[in-house]
Amino acid sequence: MKKEKRDNIRFDTEVRIYFNVDYELETKVEFQVIDKKNKKALSEKHIAYSRNISAEGLCFTSEVKLHETDNLNLEVYLPDSETPIPMIGEVKWCKKSGTTQCETGVIIKMVNNKSVKDSIIFDQVYKIKWSEVLNAIFGNFEKFVQDKKKSD
Repeated sequence: MKKEKRDNIRFDTEVRIYFNVDYELETKVEFQVIDKKNKKALSEKHIAYSRNISAEGLCFTSEVKLHETDNLNLEVYLPDSETPIPMIGEVKWCKKSGTTQCETGVIIKMVNNKSVKDSIIFDQVYKIKWSEVLNAIFGNFEKFVQDKKKSD
């Protein structure tokens, strides 16, 4: 059996989530590769769609083959929202998934100009890692727990 390398739980954004709250959420992601030294865009914007999200990263599908360590400017659009959530991340892996599609795993470093690393908490009751990434997508942890209690 292959050992799982991930440190964080993945939340599938199109099926039931860890807390059994039905979110039916698919986010549109626009991204650009940025120059590490000059921090300027090296490419036009590309469109992708999220597959899952965690406290520290996300996975998306697009037609663009990215490379490990590529830095990305991301704009994540929640359903029914015209306002993007700005994120900065680094590609951790990218693999082909079909003839024209690639799946890409990205570690998110900043969300709304806030450090993801500095925002991480671990809830002892629900045994879950939470962060600014999940706050931006699902709302704050307290609201998430209240919504869960309402659905139980």
